[in-house]
This record gives sequence, structure tokens and C-alpha cells, in this order.
Amino acid sequence: MNKTTQISESPHRTWTDTHYSLTPDDWLFSAKTTFGEGEEGVALNCPGYSRDGKGFVIHFKVEHLEAVHSLLSELQLLKAEQICSIK
Repeated sequence: MNKTTQISESPHRTWTDTHYSLTPDDWLFSAKTTFGEGEEGVALNCPGYSRDGKGFVIHFKVEHLEAVHSLLSELQLLKAEQICSIK
């Protein structure tokens, strides 16, 4: 288990429970949202491969900010490595 799923209240306990792959052409969009308890956050809307073509939404709260920053940092490192390998 990773740190994120260990502190989550989700029924999913390992990263393999929710594996999902995107292609470079897949669209994603985010939007500000309000959760059932009135708490605000951001929703990441993903395309429709899962759930009978309807896609799915991942809701992020302020408490997830560190995990999102980590994800972005890793992606930026991958991009930098790809640029360096092309030169």
C-alpha cells in the first residue's frame, strides 16, 4: 500500500484496485466542486472507458494537495528526461 491509500477512508486499499490508463489523446478537465458535507474541492473528470463509457470523476480535497504536488513533480521529471533523451 502507498501512503495515500493508507490514510484514505476508501474501500480500495491498494493501487491495483483502481488501475486506469490514459492515452495521450484522452481529454481530462477539472472543475471546482462541493462535496456532500459542503466542503469544497476540485474534481478531475476522466474519459469514458470505465463505467459503461461514462468515465469517472476523482474528487480532490485540500488534504490531497501534497499527493497531487508529488504526482506533478514526477510527471515533470519524466518530461525533462524525455527532452534530454531527444537532444
